[in-house]
Amino acid sequence: MEKIKVLMVLGNTKMGGTQAFILNLLRNIDHKRFQVDIAVNNEVENGVGDDFRALGCNLYFWPYFKVYNYSSFTSFWKKFFKEHSYDIIHAHSTNSASVYLKIAKEAGIVTIAHSHSAGYRGNQGQQFIKRFFAKKVGEVADYWFACSDKAAERLYGNDYMSYPRYYAIPNAINAEKYIYDTEAALKIRKEIGVDSDAFLCGHVGTFSVPKNHAFLMEIFSQVLKIKPGARLVCCGAGDLMPSVKEKAKALGILDKIIFPGVVKNCNEFMMAMDVFVFPSIFEGFPVSVIEAESTGVQVVMSDVITKEVDMTNLIHRHSLNDTPAEWAKTICNLPKVDRQAYNVPIAKSKYNMRTSISQISSLYEEMAIHKK
Repeated sequence: MEKIKVLMVLGNTKMGGTQAFILNLLRNIDHKRFQVDIAVNNEVENGVGDDFRALGCNLYFWPYFKVYNYSSFTSFWKKFFKEHSYDIIHAHSTNSASVYLKIAKEAGIVTIAHSHSAGYRGNQGQQFIKRFFAKKVGEVADYWFACSDKAAERLYGNDYMSYPRYYAIPNAINAEKYIYDTEAALKIRKEIGVDSDAFLCGHVGTFSVPKNHAFLMEIFSQVLKIKPGARLVCCGAGDLMPSVKEKAKALGILDKIIFPGVVKNCNEFMMAMDVFVFPSIFEGFPVSVIEAESTGVQVVMSDVITKEVDMTNLIHRHSLNDTPAEWAKTICNLPKVDRQAYNVPIAKSKYNMRTSISQISSLYEEMAIHKK
């Protein structure tokens, strides 16, 4: 049987929620049935380009859309689709998708827009441009995907609720990898120089504005007033890391924080944490919260995040208007729980990739049939 050819388009190969979702999908999809290739803006440091290649993907690079390069941008995609044949294009980078999906559709390719975020990054001007082009995505995408209701509303407005080809696609994980393991937790603590009995706060995320690391530093400074021996581990990389470190230095807490960069054993780092702190300004669907719950770690996060992540009683919400001291009080007074038990509801849910992959595979097959 001829393989169904899918092109996934994303902004870059820097590890984040979208990239993690795609890697999980690729690790579970039937490669005898599907050929999935990746098109990215650029391959950056700490990227996962090699991981994509190892999973059988061809990797292509497309020019970043800057409005003024509209002509060269469209020329690139027209040439690309003349030279490469696909059944489906799955757009994870949606800010310019109204442009390249239109070209793909004209080439006879089934088009998918997939919203992973509830907001827009950049300054006011950049956000205005992104909103302008994003509004047109629904007109050219045959199928509308989103990881949450908030992410769907951001890209499609309220129309998604009545659109016949809208599908909620959960940011699923390989839940079995996140079953709490004491030995793994102690191993990580030893590697990063944290005592086995120290109170360890943690965060996983790209160092970017939405993740709100500056506020996280303020929260942790208040945690130290309650638990002087506490430590904080911040996994991830990004442009704002230097300024976050400067903030920590100004608060006099830099020596209490570990910055391991992008880690591929995120599951083990979460096992090592006593609490996962996540004060994001906005999120589409933070898969890291589901990962954290799967390891049984308590989660203290902002109340702007979709309630679709509330899979367990480990979730504790705070307003971003609450003081860092109020956040710290909650963080430092959480009860101990049986951590292994919390993996069960996640493993049985739609957020386990083994369940989710059947939905995605069936949709791809349906699209390929309609294309013919």
